Amino acid sequence: MTMSQESERSAKYREMVESPVEPLILRMAIPSIISLLITSVYNLADTYFVGRLGTSATGAVGIVYPLMTLNLALGLMFGKGTGTLMGRQLGSREIRKAEQTAAQGLVSVLCLLSVLMALGLTFIRPLVELLGATDSMRGFTVIYARYILISMPFKAAATSLSCILRFQGFAKRSMYGLASGAVLNILLDPLLMFGLGMGFAGAGAATMIGEIVTFFVLLWQCTRGDCISIRLNRFRFSWKTLKEIFGGGFSSLLKNGLSSVASVLLNRAARPYGDAVIAAFIIVNRLVHMCQQIYFGLGEGYQTVCSYNYGAKQYHRVRQGFWYCIKVGGALLVMIAVAFLFPEELIGLFRKDDPEVIYYGSRILRASMATLSLLPVCATGFVMLQGIGRNRDAAIVGSGRQGLFLLPLILILPRLFRVNGLIAVQPCSDVLSTLLGAWILRPNLRRLKALEENHQGIK
Repeated sequence: MTMSQESERSAKYREMVESPVEPLILRMAIPSIISLLITSVYNLADTYFVGRLGTSATGAVGIVYPLMTLNLALGLMFGKGTGTLMGRQLGSREIRKAEQTAAQGLVSVLCLLSVLMALGLTFIRPLVELLGATDSMRGFTVIYARYILISMPFKAAATSLSCILRFQGFAKRSMYGLASGAVLNILLDPLLMFGLGMGFAGAGAATMIGEIVTFFVLLWQCTRGDCISIRLNRFRFSWKTLKEIFGGGFSSLLKNGLSSVASVLLNRAARPYGDAVIAAFIIVNRLVHMCQQIYFGLGEGYQTVCSYNYGAKQYHRVRQGFWYCIKVGGALLVMIAVAFLFPEELIGLFRKDDPEVIYYGSRILRASMATLSLLPVCATGFVMLQGIGRNRDAAIVGSGRQGLFLLPLILILPRLFRVNGLIAVQPCSDVLSTLLGAWILRPNLRRLKALEENHQGIK
């Protein structure tokens, strides 16, 4: 390591553990928020352009969405597991260990997702049937799923690299990589679908190309300056490191993996009510997801600060950052108000020529947004627990909203109340998961307070 790199890393360390917490979280969060919003915009762009091909095409994109969520879950498992471990190692200034951790995390995710890609392509038709495609959607779904499967290793590895950059405090570099692929996807959608006449296949090809470009841009960003470089000569397979990566990232896998399962069950539960109901859920999920991304970006900024400061034994900064993020969550009320006032107009942006989609979409949007104000409790609690290594508690809090409660509610409420029960599933899950999250967070916050007092006593 050169003297310049050592100086830059020392400056980064001081920034992470000494600069004021609230402005630091915002500096870390703003690039994450921007990159997540751009990703949401390209998801909405996909939905918008595909919507011009019909309701069945719109629904087909949503049918493949659980596959994309599962891929994201695996990328986050390795990324968050690698990143939180690296954050603590960098906080305690163990640079060589952090380099080995980064290499093992990336190699592991590429190997696993390459195997899953091959299996998915081999059994693609049974796969789309399992995901819940109707007869009218099946052809579209197979086309789109094929491109998504090919891009899986690149998408998961890019997600991991993004986490690795952010946990070192390089949120802007992560943003550049994610934004490059997302913007390219938005530009390629109309060009491939309509300009080159590829139709629905163009949407899948645009997504695939965007994911591949994102991966290589992020890999390049990891070689710059004082960043921990991803080098194969640093790779040393270690069961202990792999276990720590898996332990640190398991909560993300569980949270997003259960979300994928829930999406499949939701698609299958909506199938008896026709393509319009499925398409309405797809559109609403994309809109709600965009609102959530703003807060998730704040959480990503906080998690970087959290793991770094926990490793440096700056426990008071971990607690201070947690309560700051809870307060900032009040900004979600603005988006909730807009959704309640203009639901038909928002849904109509995507399927204005289908009144049935607008009718169901408006009801689903209002119901989903009604409990969005509860998001900060579990979202902030999840990233804090993961950042400080409380993996079991993080897994419970993270899986509550999209798994522990959502899955049984999907199986129960639609049978009792038909489509109204289906619409009520997510709001009911939000309320129950928030109560569970508050119950688990209380003793952990007390534990941080005790560690802080004990550390100050030792000083």
